[in-house]
Amino acid sequence: MDEKDSCGVTPFTDQLEPALRLATDGPSWPAPGPTGLREMLGPSDFVGRLVSEINRVAKSNFNVVILGETGAGKEVVARAIHEASSFGRGPFVPVDCGAIPETLLEAELFGHERGAFTSANSRQIGKIEAAAGGTLFLDEISNLPLNSQAKLLRALQEKSFFRIGSNKPLSVETRVLVATNQDLLQLTQSGDFRADLYFRLSEFTIEIPPLRERRQDVLYLAKRFAELANRELQKNVAGLSHAAVEALLNYAWPGNVRELRSCIRRAVLLADSLITEEQLQMAPPAPGRVQDGPAGEENSGGVLPLREIVRRNTVTVERETILRVLRRTGGNKAAAARLLKIDYKTIHFKVRQYGIDVKGRGGV
Repeated sequence: MDEKDSCGVTPFTDQLEPALRLATDGPSWPAPGPTGLREMLGPSDFVGRLVSEINRVAKSNFNVVILGETGAGKEVVARAIHEASSFGRGPFVPVDCGAIPETLLEAELFGHERGAFTSANSRQIGKIEAAAGGTLFLDEISNLPLNSQAKLLRALQEKSFFRIGSNKPLSVETRVLVATNQDLLQLTQSGDFRADLYFRLSEFTIEIPPLRERRQDVLYLAKRFAELANRELQKNVAGLSHAAVEALLNYAWPGNVRELRSCIRRAVLLADSLITEEQLQMAPPAPGRVQDGPAGEENSGGVLPLREIVRRNTVTVERETILRVLRRTGGNKAAAARLLKIDYKTIHFKVRQYGIDVKGRGGV
């Protein structure tokens, strides 16, 4: 039998075996720690470089900023750093800075004594204290209010803090990892994030590429999620139709890996033996779509909120402008910074953030 069966369908094992070989028998990347990062994010070169960065920084006690779009796997990366480090013997304590009301956030971080405020009926240890000997992971750090930023900075600098309602300092040794889908450096320039806290946190920066830039990972992850869904739902879905495969590869995945997992899990529930394009239930292209990044790919997920449209187009213009000026200066970032009237640290950060390949005098 040839590669395609008579129904025009390629089973999972045929269509995805190259990706699986890359993940297991392919290039020998450094081990990502107990989480198995390549298994969780895919076999692409992007993920390989990510694993290398994780293993490099995990051996240090550096604070790390993890950049990436919503659903790209920032907490997965944070856990991999934690588990591959000497702090891995301690707890991993995540805090979603965007999910806790501002009035409760400081009590959540620093803890409180009984009677410190009206509803404080007992002593409560905070997340910083709970993370002693391990890792504190502050997700969506850009949502941290300025007042709380000042107190967090002091705690990091002094390596001690006070529970609310106490005058006794507590000292803990913990590593701090933070994640955001925002440009923290840009937020420091607008006054929405403290520059001193940014530089304290960003001893090392890791950026996770969006799934639309990692096409090699899409089918691998689709198979992995389908196998998980098969076990969960006690089903035996065997593969995807060719139309479904094309749809997966051509979709922009604005929700990244999280969206792909939900899509495949739902499709396995709906499918009897093979997943069709219709069962993927991805949103069709809609009027008013915007270009999604410098590659010019379109977001087929429907009409985005105005704020997101502005953000994406701003990113596109910013990247193309920096790229054009760097070509003009032969790749000289200092000269480009002078022309753009920004400091060297900013252009260096932007070059890393946008993956601009500066090749010296030969251009970019």
